[in-house]
Amino acid sequence: MLKTQQRTLGFSLTELMVVMAVGLLIFSGVIGLLMVSDETVGDTVQRGEMQENGRLALTLISRDIAMSGYWGRFTGMNIHEASGADIQAVQLNQFDGNKVAVSGTDCIGGGENNRTFFIENSDFYFRNIWGSHVQSSEIYNKCITDAKTGSDSIQIKRILGQEITAGNESDRRYYFISSDNQGVFYSGSDPTPNIQNGLIAEYQHHIYYITEEKRGDAIIPTLKRKYLYKAEDSTANQAKLKSFSLVEGIEQLGFLYGIDDDNDGVVNYYASADKLTREHWEGDGYDILSVQVHILVRALEPAARVNNTKTYDLGSYSVTVNDNYRRLLLINTISIINAGAEVWRS
Repeated sequence: MLKTQQRTLGFSLTELMVVMAVGLLIFSGVIGLLMVSDETVGDTVQRGEMQENGRLALTLISRDIAMSGYWGRFTGMNIHEASGADIQAVQLNQFDGNKVAVSGTDCIGGGENNRTFFIENSDFYFRNIWGSHVQSSEIYNKCITDAKTGSDSIQIKRILGQEITAGNESDRRYYFISSDNQGVFYSGSDPTPNIQNGLIAEYQHHIYYITEEKRGDAIIPTLKRKYLYKAEDSTANQAKLKSFSLVEGIEQLGFLYGIDDDNDGVVNYYASADKLTREHWEGDGYDILSVQVHILVRALEPAARVNNTKTYDLGSYSVTVNDNYRRLLLINTISIINAGAEVWRS
C-alpha cells in the first residue's frame, strides 16, 4: 500500500523577516504615540499646576493689598500717637504693666515708623504698606533670614473686615478697636479697651516674600508669608511673628506702586519701591492708590523638551532664565480700597 506524502506548510525565512520588520514598524509607531501622549499629558498637568498655583498666590496677595490701610472707623486718618490736644489718638494697650509689643526680633521695614506696631511719640506716620527689592537673604531687621535675593517683598498692615464683639476675641490674636477719633491696638488675651461705639476687628501684619526650599535634590521656589500671632508661651500680651509656606512654584514677585501726586484720585504713574520716598509711603502729598502685582510661576520639575531662554518683565525689574523649566507670568493691578481722598468708612 502506497503512503501519501504530505507537504508541511510554513513561512520562508524571507517572509518571516518581512513580517518582523513590519511588526517592528507598527510597534515603534505605537510606542512613539504612547510617548507623545504621555508627554502631552505631562505638559497639560504642568501647565494646569502652574496656573492653579499662580492664581492662588495672586488671590492671597491681592486680597491683602486691596484692604491695606483699613482701620475700621479710623480709616482714612494717619495712625500715630497723638499728643496734647490732638483728639485723633491711637494707642498701644497696656495691661498688667505690659504694653503690646513684639517679643524678640520684629520685622522692621524702611522709614522711622514701620514696625509691626507703631512707634510712640514718633513724628512719622505708621506705614500701611511698604515694599523693597531683596538684596540679601536677611531682610526686615533679620526678622526673615531665608529670603530669595533678586525678588521683591511686600508688607501689609490692616484689620479684617469681619467685626468682633467684645469678649469674643481669641487669646492668640491681636485686635484694633476704633471710633472716628481714636483707636487702640490690643491682645485678645487682654480685656477689651473701653471705647464708646468702638468697632473691633483682628489686626494683621503680613509680609510676603520668596524663599527656596530643598526637596531631596530639587530646589523648589516657594511663596512664604510672615504673620503676627500670640504663642501659648508668650509673656503677657507680647506678640511673635512666624513664617508659613503658602504656595510652591512661585519663583519671583514684582510690585509697581500706583501714585496719585495731585490728589485727584487718579494714578499718575507707577514706580518701583526703590523710587519711592518717605512722602510716598506715608501719604504726605502723595497717595498710593493701587499696586501692580507680577508673579512668575515655575514648574516644579524640568521638562526634557523645554529649552527656556526667555526674559520675564516683573515690572520693577526683569529676569532672564536658561534652563528646562516651564514658566507662567501673571500680572494684575489691585486698587487699594481705603486709599486716597475717598475711603471706605464703617
